[in-house]
Amino acid sequence: MKAENILKIELRDVNDVMRLIKEAIVEMESQNIYQWDEVYPDYNTISADIQAETMFGVFKNLELAGFVVLDKDQSPEYSSIKWESNIGTPLVMHRLCVRPKFQGQGIAKQLLRFSEQFAIDNSYKSIILDSFSGNPLALNLYENNGYVKKGKVTFRKGFSIAIKN
Repeated sequence: MKAENILKIELRDVNDVMRLIKEAIVEMESQNIYQWDEVYPDYNTISADIQAETMFGVFKNLELAGFVVLDKDQSPEYSSIKWESNIGTPLVMHRLCVRPKFQGQGIAKQLLRFSEQFAIDNSYKSIILDSFSGNPLALNLYENNGYVKKGKVTFRKGFSIAIKN
């Protein structure tokens, strides 16, 4: 699957995104990963991502298989992280998620590659993100793709690890 299968998510897709999130929550909880819930990510957060035109999705046979949000919005908690460089504005990756039935098919890696190319195309010098420390699958994905742990920050659900490529 190539990057041209990644499209900007439209507002008409918001309910499908919310269904995907609910499916992902069920799957994560079945693996004792309690990262997301009814509080986050919520409909308002997702709608705002879509309206800001910062959410991109992979579609397989017209079905949303996964998505990622790319913007400049850094959580205030990031200010405690010592990044390697403060040159330029980093691209911030949020809420990367793959529909459970499409997991293991390279969708997350495709979204990472898309994000990296998006950063290059839009003159960002780095990519930063946080990954829930209780989600070993996500942590492995990022580490296996060259992202480096830079510190820990505390969010509502506990610790999260900020990572920069």
